[in-house]
Amino acid sequence: MRNGGTLERAKEMEEAMLRELPWLAPIIALTLVAVLAIVLALVLSRGRQGLVAWWVGGGHVTAAGLAVWVWLDRGFMPVMEGVVMVDGLMLTLTGLMGVAGALTVALARPVVGGTDREGEFYAMLTFASLSAVMLGAAGDAALLALALAALGLSTFVMTGYLRRSARGNEAAIKYYLFGTVSGAVMVYGLSWWFGLAGSTSLETVGEALPEAGTAIVVASTALVIVGLGYKAALVPFHFWAPDAYDGAPLPVAAYLSVLPKLAGLVALARVLPLALPDDTAGWSTAIAVIAAATMTLGNLAALPQRNVVRLLAYSSIAQSGYLLMGVAALNGSDQGLPSLVYYAIAYAATNLAAFAVVMAVQRERHSVDVEAFRGLGRTHPWWTAALVLSFLSLLGIPPLAGFVGKLEVFTAAIDADQAWLAAVAVVNTVVSLYYYMRVAGPAVLDGAPAGRPAVAAGAPLTAALALATIATVAFGVGAEPLLRLAENARML
Repeated sequence: MRNGGTLERAKEMEEAMLRELPWLAPIIALTLVAVLAIVLALVLSRGRQGLVAWWVGGGHVTAAGLAVWVWLDRGFMPVMEGVVMVDGLMLTLTGLMGVAGALTVALARPVVGGTDREGEFYAMLTFASLSAVMLGAAGDAALLALALAALGLSTFVMTGYLRRSARGNEAAIKYYLFGTVSGAVMVYGLSWWFGLAGSTSLETVGEALPEAGTAIVVASTALVIVGLGYKAALVPFHFWAPDAYDGAPLPVAAYLSVLPKLAGLVALARVLPLALPDDTAGWSTAIAVIAAATMTLGNLAALPQRNVVRLLAYSSIAQSGYLLMGVAALNGSDQGLPSLVYYAIAYAATNLAAFAVVMAVQRERHSVDVEAFRGLGRTHPWWTAALVLSFLSLLGIPPLAGFVGKLEVFTAAIDADQAWLAAVAVVNTVVSLYYYMRVAGPAVLDGAPAGRPAVAAGAPLTAALALATIATVAFGVGAEPLLRLAENARML
């Protein structure tokens, strides 16, 4: 009888998994794309590795399209007994990963094209995107830990892709060591949660933690935040970011500044309300303090930077602080989650546009120092227009996407009785004006240095730059549809 019951249970689970496959279509698509990308990289000759780029770029777009299909045709539901949460937040993240991942492939093609491991690079990028989606969809502590580890491993490899670059090797090692330690600390915190709840389900953890002692709850939650905070480059877990961005290939820096960061923030937005319902142990206040520290340190550290990549690294840390305001407001305002979703989309478009211009300048002038941008408007007015628009959007100037995003998170903070945080964010926005204009001003106003021939960006880079810049403007001018999407991107 016992064997018969076990077989019946196994059959029921198999049937349930088959029924749930349509909801997992975007994840399945990214998995197949990643696996086949490795096969293609092995069988194609070095001169034909660019076909892997087309396959991976198309696969990312397909995953985004499948996310839209699931949303419109299937709706939201927890699958695999709640291990994976297919809801508006997860599907929005998947769509964002798909589009931004395809743009990253276009950015990477001029840099890695013709190298001896080009195909493997694209495969690793797909594995990173898949891991980021799983991190944002995790409703279970075990999946959360596995996704963080997989995302870390794939991005470590991408960071050190240029094996002959001493800075790249140093950046990859620092990133690896910091990520490994942070991940291990998070797993230790998750083991506390498992011990308290007797389950890895975050929903079950949320039933057990409010009954535990405050000291245990605070300590274990702090350990979990270490891992996710490192991935989102939150203070004080941000130290890896400037060196990693500066040492990695520029398209990898662009990828790191957007996709893993947003996955970590989405994971925080899911994990904290599930595991600590009703603001257990006052986690929303702690997150608000981290947000204030992150934006303040990021902006202040960006002020003296002469290397534009490091400047953007600290800028992205500051942007993490603004994005975290949406997470801090989740418990006190209905606008917390929509503001996070909208700002995440706006930030992705804006930061990819900024990095695309930096890549174009580096290809022509062989430098990413501030001086290399001087007089850019005289030789490349369209590059300069894109640079100015992206910086103004990061600054929060209307009518660009960044303005609407900051307005949303500021409003959510005030609605959640965190007006002090909104005031800190406004002051930080004023501070950031200096270092953005220190690059944009000479690019627009100064004359071009003599003896520097213009170099075309190339079709892939130009296309990515154009799409990201158009999105930066369009998401601000026509923000209403995106705001409605953000309102509907609810969690289960």
